[in-house]
Amino acid sequence: MIFTKLARIVAWMVLVGSVMRIITGIGIATEILGPYEEALRRYGGRAESSGAIIDRGVYALLVAIALGALAEISRSVRGSRE
Repeated sequence: MIFTKLARIVAWMVLVGSVMRIITGIGIATEILGPYEEALRRYGGRAESSGAIIDRGVYALLVAIALGALAEISRSVRGSRE
């Protein structure tokens, strides 16, 4: 039961972080956050482009969805045993 709850918490944290990363990448690409090069240096970390930031966000989003699905499966299996 503890691993199911922990997996759900981690999935939510990764989900929120990945959405924020995607939004940041889009904000840099559309220059909402300032001129492209300056915003990339400020918000992008070591990323070489805004596309790389968006890609990492999408990969993290897929991980969050998979982890959340596994946590839900675990919860439903646990519920059918009791």
